[in-house]
Parts: sequence; C-alpha cells; structure tokens
Amino acid sequence: MYTETIGIVGGFGGFATLDFLRRLLETFATGHERDYPRIVMDNNFTMPSRTRALLYDENYEEITYQIVKSIKNLISIGADKIVLPCGTSHWFLERVYQIAPEVQDKVVDIIQVTGEKLKSEQIHSCYVIAAEGSMKKKLFDKKLREYGISVKSPVEQDWPTVRYFIEATKQNQITPSVKSQFEKFVLERAEREQQGMNHSLHVILGCTELPPLVDVNSCTSIKWEDPLENVLKYLKQNLR
Repeated sequence: MYTETIGIVGGFGGFATLDFLRRLLETFATGHERDYPRIVMDNNFTMPSRTRALLYDENYEEITYQIVKSIKNLISIGADKIVLPCGTSHWFLERVYQIAPEVQDKVVDIIQVTGEKLKSEQIHSCYVIAAEGSMKKKLFDKKLREYGISVKSPVEQDWPTVRYFIEATKQNQITPSVKSQFEKFVLERAEREQQGMNHSLHVILGCTELPPLVDVNSCTSIKWEDPLENVLKYLKQNLR
C-alpha cells in the first residue's frame, strides 16, 4: 500500500489529462483496486492559453498564479508528488518557484525526468515536437542542454501543421488517418535533421497532446520519447 499521494494539475488539455490518468492507472494496476495510490486532481479549464502567453506575452502572470494555486490546492489535500501533464506549462515553473519556493520539491518535472533518462542512455541529440510557444521559447533546448543533449525542432513554417495535430487530440478527433499523417510528418522532418546517424531517430513528444497520436511499434526507425511515460516509470519506481 502506498502512503504517498499523486497530484495532477489538469485542464491544460482535457483529453490529454484523461489519457495521462488512464495510463497512470494502467501503470499501477495489480488487479486489486485497493492497491492503487491515492490520486487527486485540480482540473482548471479556465486557465488562459499557455501557448498564447509565450507567443504574444498574454496573461503570463495570471497563468503563473493559477498554476501556483492549483499546486497549493493539491498539496492542501495531501499530494506528495505533482505532475503537470502539459509540456508548455513547464516554462512557467521558474516563476512559480519564485512565488512559492515550497512547492518545488513536490513537482515532478517531465523534462528533467526525460533529460536524466536520455543522459543515462548516452543520447546526445534528439528531435522535439512541441506546442508553438515551447518551440518559440526553445523550452526543451534550454532544459535538455543541461544534460548534454542538443535539440532540433520543426521550423516555423511547420508550426501550423503541428497545431493541427495538437488540436486533433484537444477536440477528441483522432483517426487512423490523422495518426498516419503525424507519423509521416515526423519521419520526414526528423530524418532530414539526423542524416548520417547510426541509431534510431529519437523524437520527443514535447506536447502531451501528441502521445495519443502515436502507435509506438508502428515505425521502427523512430524511437519515440514520451515525457509522460518517463514520469509514469519514475512514479512507479519512487512513490512510497
């Protein structure tokens, strides 16, 4: 039986949050309901767009304070390890910790967990597909550089296409055709960036709306890196 509680800051994308919760239950499944850890969630759908905040400097402080409020709400009802299932939201964490330094030890940073995993596997370069704001601010570039990992991402002309795939998940409109289009899009661009390498293309799904579009075994030339999957493994190994 687990004594620690998992907290989820939800609402960044309703179906991405739902997908993470499903996978969290699958990770801890034993066949006995009472063996699951306690899970609490603050699903705040009223939070302004994180992508627009990074693209157009809109509502930056409001978003930051709402993230702080959600994290504190979760801590107040017992959360010990807190996950933000949204890659873009991690841009705001530096400011969150300035406002509320006491919450930092509770947050499981999905980019840091992924960086540690890639470093342990001696991976030094990867291709990251993320929301436009994250790519504009080079969020993954900056964080993964600390682990000796260089990052390439779609060029700005491709950002509307990335947005199309993200919206497919947000609107719960994932079809086999959309999945096929996404795989083709990723393969073409990642191969162009990693020509001459003798290992699989390491592609980080930096927006948490993207993993539902991927069938991990459908393309052997791509090594998909899902930050949320890495977090699930971290929680399974470290939750007390």
